[in-house]
Amino acid sequence: MFYLIFYILAGGLNVAWLMLGDRLDLLHQMAIPVLTVLLAGIGVLLRCRKKPALERKQYLHRALLLLFFYYLAILSVLLFFGGLFHVDRGWGGSVNLIPFHTIDSYIRYYQNTGSVVSIYNLVGNVVIMVPLGMLLPMLFRPMRHIWTTLPLAALTAVGVEWLQWKTQTGAADVDDSILNFCGAVLGYAGVRTCQIIYHWWKERERS
Repeated sequence: MFYLIFYILAGGLNVAWLMLGDRLDLLHQMAIPVLTVLLAGIGVLLRCRKKPALERKQYLHRALLLLFFYYLAILSVLLFFGGLFHVDRGWGGSVNLIPFHTIDSYIRYYQNTGSVVSIYNLVGNVVIMVPLGMLLPMLFRPMRHIWTTLPLAALTAVGVEWLQWKTQTGAADVDDSILNFCGAVLGYAGVRTCQIIYHWWKERERS
């Protein structure tokens, strides 16, 4: 039952987050999902420790599915309810359809001012979609194929920008879609590489 402590801690952390809202600074708010996954992950490992192989696999799959829904919830809050993350959405409704215009502007801003805020923005748009590219092939076997995952990732990246524009909760920027798509590709490539190496190793052990 020791694993329940970690589940309770992970849940309590998020309850506290919701209660405190934007009274937490950005760094602490972004640390909460990371700590949640870490605590819940420890709980899952403790829970699976004595389970038979088949039950362990099923339990891990359910845990990953819950992680996927948690990720979607965090993503929705971050993209459409930015106030919780101290993100100003007053510029909602604007549109940029010129590829690499915003990326170039951020890079020029960094070169001229030395401020890393613009770099954080660029990196953040990549990182935010990495879990999507990782979780899809881990959870759904058809998503292990590049011809299913990448079109879905592209559709998601474009769809998010369209929704932000239509709901006026953010700017529709083709560069954000490009960066989001790159993040999903990185996540997918990392997981698929690990899966291929794992299966190769298992086949080698059998032979």
